[in-house]
Amino acid sequence: MAQGEGEGPDGGGMIRKIMLAASIAVLPVMAVAQAPAQAAMTKARELMVVMHAEELTNKVLNTQMKAMGGGIVNQMMASGQFPSAAANDPEFRAILQRYMDKVGADVAGQVKASMPQIIEAMVRVYAKDFTPAQMDDMIAFYRTPTGQVVLARLPDTTAEVAIATRDLTMGPIMRTVQASVPQFMTELKAWADKHPQAGGAKQ
Repeated sequence: MAQGEGEGPDGGGMIRKIMLAASIAVLPVMAVAQAPAQAAMTKARELMVVMHAEELTNKVLNTQMKAMGGGIVNQMMASGQFPSAAANDPEFRAILQRYMDKVGADVAGQVKASMPQIIEAMVRVYAKDFTPAQMDDMIAFYRTPTGQVVLARLPDTTAEVAIATRDLTMGPIMRTVQASVPQFMTELKAWADKHPQAGGAKQ
C-alpha cells in the first residue's frame, strides 16, 4: 500500500482525521440521546423538593411502622404461641409493644441515615417512569391547595388504610406462612441430607 492510503506518516494522519471527523459527527447525536434522561433527573429532583419527599417518607414510615407493630402484636397474641392468660396480662402485652416500638425506632434510624440514597433512588425511578412534562404537571398539582392537602394527609391516610385492611392482609399472610413452615423445613432437611458437603444436617 502506498503512503497516504492508510500506512506511513501521511496515512496514519489521514486515519486519525477520519476518526476525529466521525467522532465529531456522533457527539451531537449522543448528546441529544442523553439530554432527556438528564432533564428528567433534574425535573425529578425538583419534584422531590415540591413533594417534601424526605419529610413525607419519614411520616409514611412512622405511621406504617406503628400500624404494622400493632397488627403483629395482635397476631402474635392470636397465634396460640403464648398462654391464653397472657392475652389479658398488661405486663406481657407491654413487653411485646416495647419490642415493636424499639424495632420501629431502630428501623427509622437506619432509614434516616440512608435518606440521601433513598431520595436519589426515588429520583431515578421518577425520571425513568415519567417524562419531564408529566412531572411538570405533578409539580403544578402539588403546588395547588388540594395538592398540599394531599401531601399533608397522605401519611395518616396510608396508615388508616393499612389498619383498615390489616386483618385482611397480615392475618392470612401469617397463617399461611406458619402453616407452610413444617413442609418447608422438611424439604430443606431432605436437601441438606443429600448434600452434607454443603453444610447439611449432621448425623
